[in-house]
Amino acid sequence: MSVCQRNTWDSYFEISTQVKTELEFWKSNCKSIPNLLVCPIHKIPERIIFSDASMYAGTCFVDGNVLQIAHYMFSEQERLKSSTWRELKSVEFILESMFAQLAGKLVKIYTDNQNVVHICRVGSMKLDLHELAMNIYTTCIVNSITIEVEWIPRSENVQADYLSRIFDFDDWAVDDSVFLMFNNRWGKFTFDRFADDKNHKIARFNSKFWVPGTTGVDAFAFDWSGENNWIVPPVCLVCRVLNHVLTCRAKGVSVVPKWKSALFWPMVWNNTENKFNDFITDVVEFDRPKHFFLSGSDRDSVFAKSPFISSVLVFKLDCSS
Repeated sequence: MSVCQRNTWDSYFEISTQVKTELEFWKSNCKSIPNLLVCPIHKIPERIIFSDASMYAGTCFVDGNVLQIAHYMFSEQERLKSSTWRELKSVEFILESMFAQLAGKLVKIYTDNQNVVHICRVGSMKLDLHELAMNIYTTCIVNSITIEVEWIPRSENVQADYLSRIFDFDDWAVDDSVFLMFNNRWGKFTFDRFADDKNHKIARFNSKFWVPGTTGVDAFAFDWSGENNWIVPPVCLVCRVLNHVLTCRAKGVSVVPKWKSALFWPMVWNNTENKFNDFITDVVEFDRPKHFFLSGSDRDSVFAKSPFISSVLVFKLDCSS
């Protein structure tokens, strides 16, 4: 029974779990919510964000001298959600990813979905959309972020549209059991260099884009020395990874497929002496292992197949001396 269906004003009625959750939110947070003016003084936005979502990914970017991009690959279940849900999820995602950079600021968010503008202002009668709206509101309140969400035509949101169509083929990972095996053997690892909010093995990690919890975007922008690095890069980046380990005089453990025809192979194998190069101090080989990798968004990837198509090498790297 709803409020409007009561016989008298003092009649009792049952409230849903969702209503109880929202009431608890207000009970817990009313005193901590900063005072807001009913008619706030107009300010120029300190950050401008453009947002969009495709069928398989959502993205937002902060417009500025340095492009800061948050990118979120939808799960198979999330891809079945409405376009409004996916676009709203993108807004939630960048606020959760970059709250520290946006804290205390007025942020203008542009979207080409008019429903998103309305829901961010007043919520939604649809539970899944209202939950996202409440998450957005909570993140803003806790971090003193003021957002103004405004609609723009799709023709003015071309860059966000393009970024939302980027498919991350490299968001696969190794199984937790594999990580724990080598964390016990050659750990304790202190930094996960190629990860995201869904697959990181360590609290401190670098990511390709802005995601919740990331320590920094672009692993190659950081000095890897002084850490015991867990390094599981896309195969196309293995050469660059090895060069960076050498440059930083770093140490850690790296996982690579045993592909002797790959560009990185001459960097790890010394044909003259018929052995691995000296900076590889130990190696473990897995022969076509089962359940070694966890598939990412690309279900047809070779890393989604079990057993794997080739042997896998786990290198202990040490360039610190």
